[in-house]
Amino acid sequence: MTTTSTAAVLEQYGAPLALRQLPKPVPQAGEVLVRVMASGLCGTDLHMQDGRVAAVRLPHVPGHETSGVITAIGDDVDRVRVGDCIIVGIDVTCGTCRYCASGLPNLCARLTRFGFEKDGGLQEYMAIPARNALTFNSSKVSFAKAAIIPDAVACMYRAIKVQGQVCVADRVCLLGMGGLGFQGIQIAKLCGAETYCTSRHDEKLDIARSMGADHVINTAAQDLRQAILDSTGGELCDVVVDHIGSRTSVQAALDICRPGGRVVVVGYTDDEYCIDSQTMVLREKQIIGVRGSTIQDLTETIRLVEAGKIDPFVSNSYQLTKVNQALQSLRDGQSMGRTVVVME
Repeated sequence: MTTTSTAAVLEQYGAPLALRQLPKPVPQAGEVLVRVMASGLCGTDLHMQDGRVAAVRLPHVPGHETSGVITAIGDDVDRVRVGDCIIVGIDVTCGTCRYCASGLPNLCARLTRFGFEKDGGLQEYMAIPARNALTFNSSKVSFAKAAIIPDAVACMYRAIKVQGQVCVADRVCLLGMGGLGFQGIQIAKLCGAETYCTSRHDEKLDIARSMGADHVINTAAQDLRQAILDSTGGELCDVVVDHIGSRTSVQAALDICRPGGRVVVVGYTDDEYCIDSQTMVLREKQIIGVRGSTIQDLTETIRLVEAGKIDPFVSNSYQLTKVNQALQSLRDGQSMGRTVVVME
């Protein structure tokens, strides 16, 4: 029986991850041991590598989107069993603070997260609280697709359904196609919305069309506001979801959002945004943030994926030994959707 676990470890900011042999975890009371099958990568992992995520302490094992199989359980665990296929809930919450008690555990005052404050899924084995193990049907959903549900899919579910309050016949614009945007198209369509998708790359817009986008706009060739004005008869969009998070993208979102509409900001590429305050205040436009998802959001999303109503879009997969190649591909913009590291 193996006593070690191969892991991809961030040992120095700005440097490649190193493959190391770590002690195989032993599940404590209330915990389960997970054999990791797949772990997703996203722009946040690049921010970690660059030293931009304050929660990370070196050495660190990234990976906040993870699926696997339970191989052992600690004492006092009865809700899951050895052999269960599970998705790892990212957030470890206290359950007692005012945010947890009011249905906002994603804002828990004592929140810690796998792949952030805690080592994540870029390793062969990890021990997690049993309450963070959410079962799924592996005959309906692959481990690679299941891995990206906790962030890429559930976060978009929260952004669109909960924070954006998207309803039937709403016009929804998704700024920036990628690991989040492609999931967002499917969720917005489930809500009955008319979707507008933007990118500077025709290849991504072709994928957006194939996923059911009603309108696509190449912002390298078209003026975004004018295109939206033309498509909506001057009425603009009810909800705009910004996956870009650059200094200027929030203003671009406000510019195409109708009076009284909502801008939901998911991305955070730049540390600061620059907006025209009068555009927001005098036209009663809202800017709303999104922080992950709740267990309820995640559970609902898993059921929708199992039912075939959402198909998590994975565009690239790599073995753990190729994790640095995977990160570089993501950094170079070569990934059309979500990138996943698989263990087998």
